[in-house]
Amino acid sequence: MDIPVSNEALLNNPTILIVDDTPTNLGVVVESLESRGYRLVVAQDGMEGLQRAAFVKPDLILLDVMMPGMDGFEVCRHLKANADTAEIPVIFMTALAETEHKITGFKVGGVDYITKPMQIDEVIARVGTHLNLKTMQRQLQVQNAQLQQHQAELEQRVMQRTAELSISNRLLHEEIDERKRTEEALALREREFRTLAENSPDVIVRYDREYRRIYFNRAYMRAAGIEAVDALGKTPQDCWWLALPSAEEYIARLQQAMDSGETDELLTEMVDPEGKPVYRIMFLVPEFDKDNRAVSVLSISHDVTGIKRMEAMLRKSELEFRTLAENSPGMILRYDRDCRRIYINPAYERQTGIPLETAWNKKPSEIWKPLMSSDEYMARLNRVMASGEPDRILLEWHDPDGNLVSHDMHAVAEYDEERQVIGALVIGHNITELKATERRLEESRAQLRTLTAKREEAREEERKRIAREIHDELGQLLNVLRLNVTTLDFRFGDANADLRDKTHKMVGTIDQAILMVRNLATRLRPAVLSAGIVYALEWLVQEYAESTGIVCDLHLPVDEISLDEDRAMMVFRIVQESLTNVLRHSGADRVDITLCSTADSCEVEVRDNGKGFDPDRVDKPNSFGIVGMRERALILKGTMDIENAKAGGTVLKLCIPIE
Repeated sequence: MDIPVSNEALLNNPTILIVDDTPTNLGVVVESLESRGYRLVVAQDGMEGLQRAAFVKPDLILLDVMMPGMDGFEVCRHLKANADTAEIPVIFMTALAETEHKITGFKVGGVDYITKPMQIDEVIARVGTHLNLKTMQRQLQVQNAQLQQHQAELEQRVMQRTAELSISNRLLHEEIDERKRTEEALALREREFRTLAENSPDVIVRYDREYRRIYFNRAYMRAAGIEAVDALGKTPQDCWWLALPSAEEYIARLQQAMDSGETDELLTEMVDPEGKPVYRIMFLVPEFDKDNRAVSVLSISHDVTGIKRMEAMLRKSELEFRTLAENSPGMILRYDRDCRRIYINPAYERQTGIPLETAWNKKPSEIWKPLMSSDEYMARLNRVMASGEPDRILLEWHDPDGNLVSHDMHAVAEYDEERQVIGALVIGHNITELKATERRLEESRAQLRTLTAKREEAREEERKRIAREIHDELGQLLNVLRLNVTTLDFRFGDANADLRDKTHKMVGTIDQAILMVRNLATRLRPAVLSAGIVYALEWLVQEYAESTGIVCDLHLPVDEISLDEDRAMMVFRIVQESLTNVLRHSGADRVDITLCSTADSCEVEVRDNGKGFDPDRVDKPNSFGIVGMRERALILKGTMDIENAKAGGTVLKLCIPIE
């Protein structure tokens, strides 16, 4: 509903100063005000607002509470301290729902407030109301001053012209006429006030010096649920409708406002027909006569039930949070934008041994126990608040017994109702047992790798020994046997053709056995390994190509690769196992082996053109060949990866340090 604005107010084009650091958010409100004949001036911070207020002398100021630098409350204090701007009414604009913020606004001199997000009808109504009130107050002051001055002049003329009856009568008639005009003007102003009050959503009541209701608007009757005849001329003790305060307490506050001449403020409470509480902020404004004597009190009540219910919900949420946090076995901490601890639950003291009162409102750099530096931890928190991305932070410290304690800290950003980051929430879980288990597992793995390395070393030594014994002992016996059979043929073969035929067959069989012995010894331990990894791979490629029919190419670096015999044996076995897998599973007809080196590492790549592989099969328990290759790579402190090539086939990449 639009609040009617007096013709005089519209004629003078009232000026409204809007002080807001983000005036673009008020676009619709500004357009609505301008369309109703108001002239608008905008300032984007507190200092600019003070300068414009002193220069423009606006009729009303819309002042945002939350601004960088000087906030709205400080701006209002400066305005009221300046004689040139002290009488300008200030309406606060705020998104804060707390009652204490509203009370602060009225204490520093504000006359009203508008809650963000703003409703256009509410803004127009409140702006129009306060402009009209200011206009009427100004006009009443002018009229009172004029009346006082005129009365003084009339009295002087009466005293001076008592002898002149005709002139005195004429002056008397003029005075009577002037009084009538003044009364008519006052009546007009009263009607304007009543029009404003009757259409106001706030409850407005006027009390005389005997605390009788001499006026109240329709909003009062709706709120109190009573008729005018039951309340008009009655005191609060005769007719009372509020649960809090009591009628006696209310009369005492009325008396205090009249005696002090200052506006008073109180919170009232009642119960609606549905049994729900209704809350109102009430302002008791004293009204004065020409002698500056308080003759009445104007009570203006604004419904804040929604705000109070929201506050109750916030308190309930906060209580639920604290109940959860206080009984949580894990640490819960809240940090503000400066990384100060603004909340700590009891688990923090239990886990760290640091008293809550010692750590509260302190930065980690002031009170710190973990092994990680406090600067690094604060940098992680600032990164969470800057990016909005959560982070996992491992904090470890030693308990009084010297045992290592580990906590997994999950940090997330906290936001206000405008989605602005106001701090960080960190929830910690004690993972000491888990980390200890991980360390034991890692130690077990290290021991297993050491055992595997020893096993491989022992296996290679055993292969070397068996290969040497086969080559030396069995080979020597076969050579002796061949020599004996040849001697037998030489001595008796000429005389016995059957014997010669048998000896020739035995020599052929012995030669096959000697060849098998040599091949077996070579497979167990290729002698070429003693010459280096390059020669060993060349031999392996040649043997593989001849025995399988698969084209196998070896690509070697220009520079020589220096690997000791044990490391060369490990690399040789990995390549050997990889070629075996190509033969068994890939269906390839070509394999390329690339050997290269850098200053501190040796790299081997085995690439085939087969059908590729299923990645899910690589980590299956029965993939012993791949597991063995990876174990050998870990023994060498290297890495091994197997993946499908983009052009088809499979690629195995091995990288080990040379030293």
